[in-house]
Amino acid sequence: MNPVCSVGVVLFCLMAVVPVGAATRVTIAQLQQFLASKQATKESDEDIADRLSAVALSQELAGQVLTRILAEESSRPKTAEQIELMAAESVFNAPPLEEWPQEPAPDKATQQRMIDAARTYVTGTLHALPDFLAIRVTRRFDNRLADFKPKHGKPRAQMRPAGENRREIAYRNGHEVEPAATGSGSAAGAGLSTWGEFGGILKVVLNDAFNGLVAWERWQRNEAGAVVAVFRYEIPEASSHYSVDFCCYRVLREIPMELPFNAKPGYHGELFVDPRDGSIDRITVEADLKESDPVVTSAMAVQYGHVAIGGRQFICPVRAVAVTEVHNLEMEAIDAVGMEKHVNLVEFRNYRKFGSTVRIRPD
Repeated sequence: MNPVCSVGVVLFCLMAVVPVGAATRVTIAQLQQFLASKQATKESDEDIADRLSAVALSQELAGQVLTRILAEESSRPKTAEQIELMAAESVFNAPPLEEWPQEPAPDKATQQRMIDAARTYVTGTLHALPDFLAIRVTRRFDNRLADFKPKHGKPRAQMRPAGENRREIAYRNGHEVEPAATGSGSAAGAGLSTWGEFGGILKVVLNDAFNGLVAWERWQRNEAGAVVAVFRYEIPEASSHYSVDFCCYRVLREIPMELPFNAKPGYHGELFVDPRDGSIDRITVEADLKESDPVVTSAMAVQYGHVAIGGRQFICPVRAVAVTEVHNLEMEAIDAVGMEKHVNLVEFRNYRKFGSTVRIRPD
């Protein structure tokens, strides 16, 4: 059943040495079986977390199931942190089949109406947002070995916190204002950063979709329990306006020169659409990069929700996940360490209307 391990050998899969640059993929049930088997053991939190850092979920883990698992692992903070990262990255997968709404797929005409409504929403409704300010809170994680003293003298590329930052962002005249960002997605010296959650990435995807493939995928329940329509899209490189920018990488270990990577690759992903009004519930974007590229993985997902601005309700980003994997010559020279990986967990908070007040006082 490769690359997904069967339930009977899940423990072996989680303990096995994973090939460089690869991750063992397991189901939610297999993850739960592994965690349950560790409840009665004396294996350290660090060792369990280290095993989990080498696996990825093949299904989306969210909602009550994720809340329960994290509660059960509250006494093992490092393990809980790895589960949170696994769950965040699982947003690019479909949930288990038993969680799918049992409704028939809409006919072609209805599907097209939903897609048209989504385009209208992106090109029209988003421009009606008021000028506002918000706070972007970014928790950064990576597996770099710098300043890391591995146990038993063997390096382990375990995902670990790399910092947190808070940054005020502004939305004015229908556009996101953030001068320090470049393109739709980027990774700079301070770590991975993203751009375009406030409509920019939606406009890029839906404009490119006119020259790509958009197809029905499934029904799915969102975080509020409402049923949304999920469409899968594929944009070829020739029609792509999605940017991947990374600085910097080295061609050879012996040559210290670092070079930037800039590309507009083809990409694919999923669009979650409210069938009632075409509003966007979620979008995922995964770049179609080559193994020979310095950057081999570049993906982001944005979750939208209702927020209050100036006493009114609007749909804006509430969370985002960004994942990047790059070739790191020093790390890849070590057996079973693999590529350098960055994961950002982003929250958007404290929405407030942008404006000023004037008070006139008589003499």
